[in-house]
Amino acid sequence: MSGLSQRIVDFIAQLQPLYTYQHADGHECALSLSDGSLIMPLDESHAAQEEGWVAVFWQGDSRRRSEVLGTHLASQAVLRYVELRGIGHEQVELGLERIRLAERFRLSTGVSLSLEPVLV
Repeated sequence: MSGLSQRIVDFIAQLQPLYTYQHADGHECALSLSDGSLIMPLDESHAAQEEGWVAVFWQGDSRRRSEVLGTHLASQAVLRYVELRGIGHEQVELGLERIRLAERFRLSTGVSLSLEPVLV
């Protein structure tokens, strides 16, 4: 799968050490190393326009599945990543890192994160 959903999952999986790649059920997924939740891309090839929905298996449990807009999940992942990586750094540096990651997400996926504007 190479659609928007997969590109979003790939981006999230690169936010290490919070996430990593995990192969599951024939898909390249993102695995949360903090709570074990598995983020799987959804096939939106039948849709008129891909919106980037992903499936989340909470704590990896296939019975606890939610489908969410991938940009919302990626936005939360970026915020947590910057918070973790920013320990001991100035707020200006954290804002710049959020901007850098948001731009990288846009270039990787073609869509934007749902983040509040950062004043630096």
